[in-house]
Amino acid sequence: MKKLFYLFLIFCFTSNLIVGINKHEPVIQEIGSVVVNKLESFIKEKKFQADEALMYPGINSKTLKTKLSDLINESARDFMQLASANASEEEYQAKIKSGLERFDPYYTELNSEDLDRIYRYYEQLIDIVSLKNQGTHLKKWRYGSVAPSKK
Repeated sequence: MKKLFYLFLIFCFTSNLIVGINKHEPVIQEIGSVVVNKLESFIKEKKFQADEALMYPGINSKTLKTKLSDLINESARDFMQLASANASEEEYQAKIKSGLERFDPYYTELNSEDLDRIYRYYEQLIDIVSLKNQGTHLKKWRYGSVAPSKK
């Protein structure tokens, strides 16, 4: 009888432990889906439009506006993949760096307002995924003493 009682206690303890672990999984999935939904909304927004609140005049070149919008949206899709995979801070930082490097071919065509706008779009992405630290890549890209490297 004593052995049966101990087996019962062990069973109760392990089943509660397993249920406790699984109990948190839906919360993580729910947070991930909220982030993905916010990123999807971000992608749908028109980019590089004039914005008086930011004192941003917008980009007049339709071709450049489309290309830059595609690049920002590509970064948002990168973040969506990372959010779905519950990625680490380092993985996000790597995507920020590679995303900013995509703008290198257009760097000389952009004025300071355009560069600030790209910077702000990345800040939005960083806020959406709730990164604790925006890292150094963004500031180096925007405020570095040299233009980004040409590949």
